[in-house]
Amino acid sequence: MSESALSLVTRLTYTLPGSVLAIDKRGHITAANDSWKAYGIAAGLSAGFEWMGIDYFELMRELILPPDYMTELIQALQSIFLGERLVFSGRFPKPPFLRGGKWFQIEAFPIPEETNGATSFVLLSHRHVPSVTDSLPSKPPVKSPYRKPLPFLPICASCKSVRKGGHWVPVERFLQQELHVELTHDICPACITQLYPQYAGALNWLAE
Repeated sequence: MSESALSLVTRLTYTLPGSVLAIDKRGHITAANDSWKAYGIAAGLSAGFEWMGIDYFELMRELILPPDYMTELIQALQSIFLGERLVFSGRFPKPPFLRGGKWFQIEAFPIPEETNGATSFVLLSHRHVPSVTDSLPSKPPVKSPYRKPLPFLPICASCKSVRKGGHWVPVERFLQQELHVELTHDICPACITQLYPQYAGALNWLAE
């Protein structure tokens, strides 16, 4: 285990926004900030609960996420450890014991070793989503395969919703309904810099 990678993980755990923790390749928690520990207290764990070494995936499976969402989370984090993706950002349903809205955001990015660049740890930030108007994606309706192509596609210049009939539909739901595809969520390098400057700074630090 690289001491520099471990020290960076510990430092970032207490400086990044949200309820932050770090996991190793086995999924074991190696660091957790006070905000994350408050999650545990809300879930019924004691204030003195020892977080180090706890299986993050097992914890999320038992207390937080339904099975379908656990599959998405596990696959996303495994792909980060394998170097197949740089970051992950996903929206998940909030469990009943947590106050606020119905959803929270999980954002993850890797901390690689200086010597060989392999990912030793993944940092995860869990943040409340203050306002979400969309419900769970509905199953696409069964339609005839013979459809007239759309010559023009009205799309909102601000929120990017697509007008379908007399309604405005979020673009992701529109794609799911029209193309019958499942969408994965990743973030391009330009958006990382713009939306998550604290993550981009950490990755730049590692590249130097």
